Amino acid sequence: MGETATPIQAVPLQAVAAPGGFPTAPPLAILQEGSQAAVVEGHAPMDKRVQQQLRRIEKLVYLCLVLALYAIFKK
Repeated sequence: MGETATPIQAVPLQAVAAPGGFPTAPPLAILQEGSQAAVVEGHAPMDKRVQQQLRRIEKLVYLCLVLALYAIFKK
Protein backbone atom coordinates (compact mmCIF):
# COMPACT_ATOMS: atom_id res chain seq x y z
CA MET A 1 0.00 0.00 0.00
CA GLY A 2 3.04 2.26 0.21
CA GLU A 3 3.29 2.51 -3.59
CA THR A 4 3.06 5.91 -5.22
CA ALA A 5 1.13 6.33 -8.44
CA THR A 6 3.06 7.50 -11.46
CA PRO A 7 1.62 10.63 -13.05
CA ILE A 8 -0.13 10.32 -16.40
CA GLN A 9 1.62 12.20 -19.17
CA ALA A 10 -0.25 13.87 -22.01
CA VAL A 11 0.54 12.61 -25.49
CA PRO A 12 -0.12 14.89 -28.48
CA LEU A 13 -2.74 13.56 -30.92
CA GLN A 14 -2.07 13.34 -34.63
CA ALA A 15 -4.63 13.37 -37.41
CA VAL A 16 -4.35 10.25 -39.54
CA ALA A 17 -5.64 10.07 -43.10
CA ALA A 18 -8.31 7.45 -43.75
CA PRO A 19 -6.95 4.37 -45.53
CA GLY A 20 -7.85 4.03 -49.19
CA GLY A 21 -10.93 2.03 -50.10
CA PHE A 22 -13.03 3.12 -47.12
CA PRO A 23 -15.75 5.75 -47.49
CA THR A 24 -15.09 8.93 -45.55
CA ALA A 25 -18.61 10.38 -45.86
CA PRO A 26 -20.97 10.25 -42.88
CA PRO A 27 -23.07 7.03 -42.78
CA LEU A 28 -26.33 8.90 -43.30
CA ALA A 29 -25.04 10.43 -46.53
CA ILE A 30 -23.99 6.99 -47.75
CA LEU A 31 -27.42 5.55 -46.95
CA GLN A 32 -29.22 8.39 -48.71
CA GLU A 33 -26.95 8.07 -51.72
CA GLY A 34 -27.56 4.31 -51.87
CA SER A 35 -31.32 4.64 -51.57
CA GLN A 36 -31.43 7.24 -54.34
CA ALA A 37 -29.32 5.01 -56.58
CA ALA A 38 -31.67 2.06 -55.97
CA VAL A 39 -34.70 4.09 -57.02
CA VAL A 40 -32.99 5.44 -60.14
CA GLU A 41 -31.82 1.99 -61.27
CA GLY A 42 -35.24 0.43 -60.65
CA HIS A 43 -34.39 -1.81 -57.69
CA ALA A 44 -37.43 -0.77 -55.68
CA PRO A 45 -38.80 -4.37 -55.37
CA MET A 46 -35.52 -5.53 -53.85
CA ASP A 47 -35.70 -2.62 -51.45
CA LYS A 48 -39.16 -3.81 -50.37
CA ARG A 49 -37.82 -7.34 -49.84
CA VAL A 50 -35.04 -6.01 -47.65
CA GLN A 51 -37.54 -4.00 -45.60
CA GLN A 52 -39.73 -7.08 -45.24
CA GLN A 53 -36.78 -9.14 -44.01
CA LEU A 54 -35.88 -6.42 -41.53
CA ARG A 55 -39.45 -6.46 -40.19
CA ARG A 56 -39.23 -10.25 -39.76
CA ILE A 57 -35.94 -9.93 -37.92
CA GLU A 58 -37.46 -7.25 -35.70
CA LYS A 59 -40.37 -9.57 -34.84
CA LEU A 60 -37.95 -12.43 -34.04
CA VAL A 61 -35.91 -10.17 -31.77
CA TYR A 62 -39.08 -9.06 -30.00
CA LEU A 63 -40.15 -12.68 -29.58
CA CYS A 64 -36.75 -13.63 -28.14
CA LEU A 65 -36.92 -10.74 -25.67
CA VAL A 66 -40.42 -11.73 -24.56
CA LEU A 67 -39.37 -15.36 -24.12
CA ALA A 68 -36.27 -14.34 -22.17
CA LEU A 69 -38.34 -12.11 -19.87
CA TYR A 70 -40.86 -14.91 -19.42
CA ALA A 71 -38.08 -17.33 -18.45
CA ILE A 72 -36.61 -14.81 -16.01
CA PHE A 73 -39.90 -14.00 -14.29
CA LYS A 74 -41.05 -17.61 -14.28
CA LYS A 75 -38.40 -18.54 -11.71
